[in-house]
Amino acid sequence: MKKTILLITVLFCSLLTFSQQSDFIVLKKWNNRTIKTFYPGAFISGQTHRGFNINGFITAIRNDSIYIRQEERQLMGTEFGVELDTLVYTIGIDYREISRFNYTKKYKWGGKRGFVQVALPKLMMIGGVGFIILETVNTIYRKESFNDDGKLATLGIAAGVAVAGYLWEHMQENRNKAGGRFKVVYVKVNELKKAF
Repeated sequence: MKKTILLITVLFCSLLTFSQQSDFIVLKKWNNRTIKTFYPGAFISGQTHRGFNINGFITAIRNDSIYIRQEERQLMGTEFGVELDTLVYTIGIDYREISRFNYTKKYKWGGKRGFVQVALPKLMMIGGVGFIILETVNTIYRKESFNDDGKLATLGIAAGVAVAGYLWEHMQENRNKAGGRFKVVYVKVNELKKAF
């Protein structure tokens, strides 16, 4: 009995001595107002400079790296058909590699909600450019003038719709980029303890 109590005490003390508190990352506006704080256990959604999507829970933050546990669910084939399988993996990346943080309420598990934010800007661009191409081909085929029946006005409206869709999508992409509307601050717990 004494040996087990001694063993449990030694293991508990070793956990206390070797445990390291994790650092954390703060998103701040340029006026130093905190937008969001990321710490171990928090959900993070974003995208790296190379286009890799990050959606998962933070397991640790240390040495300028974020360790994220991601889950991927997909149908896998078996001898009896298919079944839903979950792949869980942990990745570690440098926090400076993240170019976009999805931190607003519009994002749920990394994806934007709603038709308006996702498809409408692309449809505006495709519709505007498609109308311009179709009207130009028809006018040339019929050997008509572009000045007849207000064709230039309709082509201008179509071009305006396409440009508006492009600007809308461009503004949405730049909204959550690091260095744009906010800055990323890495806070080391050891330096924070020294300050107090």
